[in-house]
Amino acid sequence: MLKIYTSQLLILLKRILICYLAYLLSRVAFFYANLSYFPNTCFVDFLKNCFFGLRFDSFSIVVGSSLFILMSILPFNFFFSKAYQRVLKWIFITCNAIFIMFNFIDVAYFPFIRKRSDYDLFKQIGGQTEISRLLPQFLKDFWWVAALYTVLMFLFALLYNHVKVKETEWYGRANFKNWSLSVFLFLLVGGFAVLCVRGGLQRVPIDFINAGSVTKSDEIPIVLNSPFTLIKSLNRKTLEEYKFYSPAELKNIYNPMRHFKDSTFKKQNVVILILESFSKEYTKLGNSNSLTPFLDSLMNYSLVFSNAYANGKKSSEGIPAVLASLPSLMENPFINSLYANNKQTSLATILGKEGYETAFFHGGINGTMNFDSWSASAGYKKYFGKTEYNNNNDFDNFWGIWDEPFLQFSVDKMSDFKEPFHSAVFTLSSHHPYFIPEKYKNKFPKAELKITESIAYTDFALRQFFTSAKKTKWYKNTLFIFSADHANIAEYTGFRNIIDHHRIPILFYKPDHSITGEFKEIFSQIDILPSALQLLGYNQPFFSFGQSFLAAKNPVSYFYQGGACYVFNDSILFSIDNNSGVSAFLYKRDTNLSKNIYHKFPALDSVILKQCRAFIQSYNHTLLNNAGTTE
Repeated sequence: MLKIYTSQLLILLKRILICYLAYLLSRVAFFYANLSYFPNTCFVDFLKNCFFGLRFDSFSIVVGSSLFILMSILPFNFFFSKAYQRVLKWIFITCNAIFIMFNFIDVAYFPFIRKRSDYDLFKQIGGQTEISRLLPQFLKDFWWVAALYTVLMFLFALLYNHVKVKETEWYGRANFKNWSLSVFLFLLVGGFAVLCVRGGLQRVPIDFINAGSVTKSDEIPIVLNSPFTLIKSLNRKTLEEYKFYSPAELKNIYNPMRHFKDSTFKKQNVVILILESFSKEYTKLGNSNSLTPFLDSLMNYSLVFSNAYANGKKSSEGIPAVLASLPSLMENPFINSLYANNKQTSLATILGKEGYETAFFHGGINGTMNFDSWSASAGYKKYFGKTEYNNNNDFDNFWGIWDEPFLQFSVDKMSDFKEPFHSAVFTLSSHHPYFIPEKYKNKFPKAELKITESIAYTDFALRQFFTSAKKTKWYKNTLFIFSADHANIAEYTGFRNIIDHHRIPILFYKPDHSITGEFKEIFSQIDILPSALQLLGYNQPFFSFGQSFLAAKNPVSYFYQGGACYVFNDSILFSIDNNSGVSAFLYKRDTNLSKNIYHKFPALDSVILKQCRAFIQSYNHTLLNNAGTTE
C-alpha cells in the first residue's frame, strides 16, 4: 500500500509543478510587457525576484488548488478510476485557469494602476456602468494578452495530460504499519499545504508587506502575483476616491509637496528613538509625578513639542507616521493595509539618496508586527532585531531583547556605520505585560498603573544609551529625535478623553544645544519628517503629509478611530463619519465631548472642515494611486 500511495503523491507533485511553471511564465509575460516600468531591473534581478516570488506563488497555488489537493491525497482505490481522474482534471484546470487569468489581466492593467490588482478591481468593475462597452475595447486593444493566456492554458492542459495515472494500480489489504505510514504522509502533505498558505513558520502569515523585505520597492509587483493580492485584500476595506475639490482647488487648500528652497543641506546623522507606549502623562510635561527623569533632563536642552500627539493608537500606526509622515486614516494600519507596498517617502528614502547609511533597530522577535518587512519597503537598508542581536541571555521570554542591552547593541552598531547615517531605534520593554529584568525589581518607582516600572526602566536604558553614545565620534554630529509610538493607559482624569489618549512627548535634541525652546502649538508624528529635514537644511522637493513646525500654517492633528476621521486644532475637535456625519466639540471646555456644537460657529466649521476634506481627499488619492513620492 505504501508504495502505491507514494506513487499517488508523486503524481500530485508533478501536477502541482505545472502550476509553478504557469506562474513563472505569467511572471515573465508581466515583466516583459511592462519592461519600461522596471528600468533598473536587470536579468539577474528578475531571476532573484522569480525566486522570491515562489513563496507568494505557493500561497496562490495551494489556495487555488486546495480542493484538487485534498481529493488527490485521499488514499482510496477510486483515485485510479477514469471518472475520478476526469473530475480532478476539470477541477484543476478550471480553478487554476481563473487564478492565472488575473495574472494576465495585470499584464495589461499594470500601467494604469502601477501595482498588482486587489479587491479594488472588483469594485471598479462592479461600479462601471459602461463595462459592456469597455470590456470589448479592452480585449481589442490587448488581444495579444488574451492570445498569450490561451496558449499558456493549452500548454497547461497538455502537460497535465502527460502525467498519466495507471488504472491498473490498486490498493490491496494493508497491514497496520503501512496504514500508519500512509496516514502520516497524508497529514504531512496537509501540513505542508497549510505552511504554504501561511508563507512559512514566521510569527504572522505572509502578507503584502513581506514582498518589500526581499526586493526593491520598484520591483515588488514582480515578486507578487495577482491572485495573492486579490485574496489577501478580500476582507479589507478599500479607500474611497473623494472629489470634494478639483485638482486645482485641492492644491490651493492642501498640497503635500514640500520644498525648502533657500536652505543649505548639512549632512548630520539623524537618530530617532521611538519609545514604546510613552504617554505625555509619564513625563514632566504631564504635570504629574514623572517616571522619566533622564528624558526630563534632556528637555531642558531640547526643542520640546509640549502639545504633541500621536496619529494612531498602535505601534503599527505610529512607526510609519514618525518615519514616513504616513498616518493610518483607515480601518487597517498602513503596514497591514492594501497599500503597504506603495512607494513611500521616508527619512530613509530621502537621506539614503544623499549617501546616508540607514538602519532600523527593534529588539523584538524578527517578524513582529511586520516591522522588518515594512522597514525594508520604506528604504531602510539594514534591520537589527532579536536574530541579529544573537544572545538569548537577554531575551525577556515574551517580546524580545531587554531595552538596556539592546540599546547598547544599537550604539555599537551605529559606531560601525559610515557617516552620515540615519537610524530608527524602537524600544520594547514598556510593552504589555510590562516586565523588567529581575535585577532591577523594586529599583524603580511603582504606582497604581502596571506600566510605571517598565517606563522608568526604559528611561534608565536611555540614560545608559546616551552615556555610551557620548563616547563615540558620531555623537556631536547627530540630531536626536524622541517620540512615542502611541500613548497608553492613563491614571489621571486629565488624560482620559479621546484627544488625551493621543498625547505624547516629542523632542529634538542636539549635543551642542543649538535647538532649544518650547513649541506650544499642535504638532503630531507626521510633522517630524518635514521638521527634521528643514532643520537639516534639506533643499530638494519631497512628499509629506505633515508640515514643518517652522512653516506651520493652521496646525492640526489627525487620527482615525471607530470608523471616523478626527481632526482638531487648538480649541475644537471635528469627527467626520460617512454614516453619522460631522460632529464638533470644544474639547478643552467639554472634556467629556458631550455637546455637539457643529453649525454653531459656521465660519470656524467651514475653515476646519475644508482643511480636513482636502487632507482626506489627498490622502485617499495618494494611497489609491500609489503617488506618495516626487517621482
